[in-house]
This record gives sequence, structure tokens and C-alpha cells, in this order.
Amino acid sequence: DSKLPSPLRRRGAMASSDLQKTLMATKRQPKRASCFQELKSYVPILDWLPAYRIKDDLVSDIAGGITLGCILMGQSLAHADLCRVQLISGPYSCMLPPIFYALFGTCIHASVGTGGLVSLLTGEQLARYGDDVEHRTAVGALLTLQVGLIMCLMGLCRLAFLVRFLSRPALSGFITASALLIMLSQLSPMIGLPSGAKGGIIDICLYQRQYFEQLNVATLCLSMCALFFLMNAKSLKRMGVLKYVAQFKELFLLAVTLLFTRSFNACASEDGKITVVGDMPAGLPHFSSPLKKDIVGLWWELLPAAALVALVVFLSSFAGAKKFAMKDGYQIKAFNELIALGLANCAGAFNGAVPTQIGLSRMGIAHQAGIKSQLGANILVAAVVAGITAVFSKDLYNVPKCALNCIIVNGASHLTEFEEVVELWKLAKNPKYNWKCRMDVVVWITGFACTLYFGAFQGILIAVVLSLCLILYQVVNPEVTELGFKASTDHHTHAPDDRARKWINCTSKDAVVEDGILVYRIEGPLFYANVESMQEWLDEREVQYEEEVGVTYQGIILSAAAVSFVDTTAIRVLEDMIKSYAARGIMFFIANGYGSAGRMFT
Repeated sequence: DSKLPSPLRRRGAMASSDLQKTLMATKRQPKRASCFQELKSYVPILDWLPAYRIKDDLVSDIAGGITLGCILMGQSLAHADLCRVQLISGPYSCMLPPIFYALFGTCIHASVGTGGLVSLLTGEQLARYGDDVEHRTAVGALLTLQVGLIMCLMGLCRLAFLVRFLSRPALSGFITASALLIMLSQLSPMIGLPSGAKGGIIDICLYQRQYFEQLNVATLCLSMCALFFLMNAKSLKRMGVLKYVAQFKELFLLAVTLLFTRSFNACASEDGKITVVGDMPAGLPHFSSPLKKDIVGLWWELLPAAALVALVVFLSSFAGAKKFAMKDGYQIKAFNELIALGLANCAGAFNGAVPTQIGLSRMGIAHQAGIKSQLGANILVAAVVAGITAVFSKDLYNVPKCALNCIIVNGASHLTEFEEVVELWKLAKNPKYNWKCRMDVVVWITGFACTLYFGAFQGILIAVVLSLCLILYQVVNPEVTELGFKASTDHHTHAPDDRARKWINCTSKDAVVEDGILVYRIEGPLFYANVESMQEWLDEREVQYEEEVGVTYQGIILSAAAVSFVDTTAIRVLEDMIKSYAARGIMFFIANGYGSAGRMFT
């Protein structure tokens, strides 16, 4: 009776049918609870929203949300220009995607919206689809839908591990070169060259210098002032009320340059006017399917580009989110991030959005602003962007395009990672590291150079292929090290009963090699792809020893401490090797096998 629920103990006698119903109900409660817990793992807002502390967190979330919303409004217009779509698509991309991320995402400080790197990749792809900006915008919405679907598929299939195939040096070289490409792409309109000037600034300098005679001096001067302000706005943070100017520098710049351009163009000649954004749709976006009849035929043509954009979106977003999660001591899940970013892009596609990502610089602002939840990082941000767009979209007519170019250049300047190649170069010159560590600097330079020469899409493809080739080469050719034991005396001698137990690389000055005994260690898995490489190394060492000493080895010992995995092919090869060595009077032993590999050896 003591095992019954408390209601049963209080009632005493109860009909057997009622007792069975009550017991069945109590058994179902844990199941319902576990189902709800499972649902919360897929929809994290069900977990954090009921526990939200309004008194403690709402004020900081509102302040941070307004800050991020104003910043994102200015950045999104610039990023839309980089994507080569209608400028209003920038703010449209920052309305639904942040809300969907807030429902399914796990990073508190993640600010979802447009980003410079993804915008460059998108713009490179959309540039192939003619000069009609409306057509490119429609193609961009289809590309966004594909990016979202691919990310959702990656999440459902648990394919987050695929991004690990892109090594850090390859990614760093690609990002640095992409940042330079972003800046170079903005220089021509930023310095006031005519729209008829085709190609990048380098091509114009080398082959089309006549366009410099048509340079717009007013645009050049305005761009120089705008860029100087953006690059030095940080210094205003120490000047009292001016810190708000520094905090909202992009929005402040757009407002000031709008007023200046309106006055200047009213009295300037037709050739001397500063190019402005022009008419923009008023109000909030309308829902429309990205699968338009004249666009859906491009589905398969866009799919490879969408896959690469999806890869870059997740890679750049997850790396930043993980950094801030570690800093604040909470956990993010790759599955949730893929699903959240995938659904965010799918939803945005129905508003004519471009692909969106988590902005690293905006995450830093969210962290500094003290944002406590997704409410401040995304939901309120979307509300602020929607409010500004609904009220002020008509007033953006006189925003100078060169101001948007300056915002992009300033943002891209913070993406460069030249300090990474400096550190890799130091490692490459250090003799204590093996060739694999030294290859990292070659990978960085290759990713950087290929991206600069071939473009962002070809650059990221080459970086991925190069990373995969290095992984395969390192797996097929594992590090094999000959070992000796650490000497117990200063003269590297030992008595028969004074065996050292620490085994070290035989190239070390303290290492002693036993006569007639070869001890070696293989680092990494031992399986069908690399077991022959180990055989070849042993054959070479045996021949070399016989030529130097005149006799063959008496025994060979494989230290399997660093072998994490062994397959049946490797076991069969080892069995054949043991028989072959035994026939020649050479003993072969396997030592230090651990875990699953150790069980396979036995």
C-alpha cells in the first residue's frame, strides 16, 4: 500500500477498475513529460520563454534589440547592394528570419540577418542573370529557399560534421581574400567612376583609364569623409553623449548623407549629381512564392551554388555562435543551428529575402549590450527593422549609394585574418613541428590566392577540395615514428635490470635504441587505406638496418597506444606479417593496445 500514489492511500478502499485507471494514468505522466522535454529540445523557445525573467532581463533586451535593429537596418541596405538585388530586399531579409531563428536556435547572442561574406557569394552568383534587378531579386529568393532547404536536410540527416572537412587555414585564407574582393568591388562606385565602367577597379586602372576623366568629385569627397567617419567612430565612445553616434554609426551616416545629398543634388548639374538609391517600395513586404514560373526552371542550375552558400552560412554562423557560447558558459547544438538557420532562410524566401547568417560583429555588440535572450537578439530586432521599413522606406530615396559602399568596405575590413598566416608562418619555421603542421601555411596561401584569382565561389571550392585531399593524404600516410627508451644515465647506457619505461622519439638526444629491436608507433587509425603504407615503412627500415649493421632485426614491436581504430583488413595483414617475420626468425609483438583497437588485436 505504501507504493501507491498518495491519493490512493487517502481514499483507502477503491474499486479495482478505478485503481487500474489511476495506475495507468500515473504511468502515462512520465511519458507525457518526456515527450514535452523532447519537444523542448527541438523548439528551445518552449524552454527559455516560460523561465524568462521580465524584471531582470526585459530592459537590457529592449535596449540591445533597438541597438541591433538600427545597426542591421543600415547594414542590410548595403548588403543588398552587394547581392545585386533590390535594396529593399536587405531589410526584408531581417524580418522573418530572426523570428524563426529565435524559435529553433540555441545561441542567446546570435543576431540573424544579412552578412558581407554570404552577400558576396550571392552577388557573384546572381551577376550571371542579366541587368534586370527585379529578375535578379526573384532568382535570389529562389536561391535563398534552396539554401534553407539544404540546411534543413543537413540537420535532419545529422550532417553537421561535413563542415569539419574545411580546415581552419583554408577557411581563413578564403575569408581574407573574400574580404579583399568585397572591398575591391566597392571601390569603383565609391570613388565616383561612371556606371559604364565595366570590370573591377584593377581592370579599370590597367586598361580603362579614360574613365578616370569622368570621375565624380563630389562622390569621391563624400566617400572619403564617410569612410573616415566609420573607421574612427570608435573614438567617440569616450565622449559622453557622442557614444550613441558611434554605436549607431551606420544609421547616423545614412541620415546625415541623405540630408546632404538632398541639398547638394538640388543645386548640382546633371553630371555632377551624387548617385542615390532612388525609389523603394513602401511599407512591409508581401508574401509571395519564390517558385515563380519563369524562375523555377533555374532550380537545378542554382543548386550547386546554394549548397556552397549553405556551407558557408553554417560554417561562419556556427563558429561565431560557439565562440560566444563558450565565453558565457552555455551550450549550443549543431542540429538546432542547422534547422534554425534553414527554416529562417526558407521563411525569408517568401518575403524576397537574400540568404541570411549569424553576424559575428553583431554578436559582439549583443554581448556588450548585455542581451539576455533571443527576445532581444532577434525578435525585437525584427520588430525594429520592420518598424523603420514601414515608416521610413519612402524617405530612403536620397540615400547616396556611395555611403552604402563605404559601410560594406568598413565591415569587410574587419574580416581579414592576416595575423593567422603570420602565426602559421612561425609554426612552419619551427623545426620541432612535422611537415603536416608546416603544410597549414601552404593551405592558407593556396586558399587566399585561388579566391583572389578565380573568385569567391571557385576559391571556396578549391579550399574544400584541398582540405579533403590533405585529410585523405594524412589518413593514407599516417605518421610512423621509431621509438627509443629514455636513458637513465648521463652517458646513455643502461644495465640489464635498469630498463627505462618512458618511450620517446628515437631522434631525441636522450633516446636509446635497443640493438636488434625495432620499436615503432603509428599515429591514427590502422585500416585498409594505410596498412600497406606501414608495411612499406617496415620494409624500408629493415633493408636500411641490414645494410648498416649487416644483420637483420631480432624483434619488431608495434606500440599501438595511438591507434584508435583497426579494421579486419589491417588484422589480416598483421597476421600475414607475423607469419612472414616468424619464418625469417623475427619476433613481432603488439603492445599498448587500448579500447576497441586493443580488443581487435587480441
